[in-house]
Amino acid sequence: MTEAWQIWADKPEKEGTLANRAKNKLPQMESTKQLVKLLRPLYKPGMRILDVGCNAGHYLRGILELDAKASYTGVDAYPYYINQAKEIYKDLPNASFEVKDVFNPLFPKKPFDITYCCNVLLHLPDFRRPLRNILESTAKVSLVRTLIGERATIVKLVEGEEFDEKGEPKKFTYQNTYTKAMIARCAASLGWDAEFIDDEFDAKVLASEHGKLKSGGGTRVIDGRQIDGNILFNWAFIRFTPAKK
Repeated sequence: MTEAWQIWADKPEKEGTLANRAKNKLPQMESTKQLVKLLRPLYKPGMRILDVGCNAGHYLRGILELDAKASYTGVDAYPYYINQAKEIYKDLPNASFEVKDVFNPLFPKKPFDITYCCNVLLHLPDFRRPLRNILESTAKVSLVRTLIGERATIVKLVEGEEFDEKGEPKKFTYQNTYTKAMIARCAASLGWDAEFIDDEFDAKVLASEHGKLKSGGGTRVIDGRQIDGNILFNWAFIRFTPAKK
């Protein structure tokens, strides 16, 4: 049984643009470009890369710019996306995809050199256990992109108009924001340092996609800030490395 916040289980086609990016039918996202920029000085041929919450493998297009032969594994909780990814990349022998839920251990016995998890933690009811599972599967460095703000907020984007007897929406998406201090403390308790990196994007590109691809929905830019509906999206990358002893 899926939870009320797992709308992707019921409507996996909701993220259709990501499959088209994986197929190279649409341009790479701005976050993909920054991810590649951050990975470029870290990656060396032969390193193993894990993409947590890979969807249809759209970030892999950026990874292949680093190294066409990169050893890549993508995991996602939803079989629909993993099946899409396997079909899209069926001719790429160095890429593999598995169904795995980030709330459960991933690869703690065989950690990857590099892991990344982009645009996932904000949609989960809690970031702590998923972050632990990501870092337990990381040997050298992990990059996470999520919403960071001065105060933590738990936000539910309501899907549909049905509510239960307690007034809770029956279907919704989390759009949670956490503070740097919360993330850093959690990382430190797990033996990792956290470095926060400002999000980079081309506002003109986002404005164009807001109009052309998302039919008025999704992120738009106002005064240099990303907005989704009436919610401010203050994205940041976090680079996790083993704590210095």
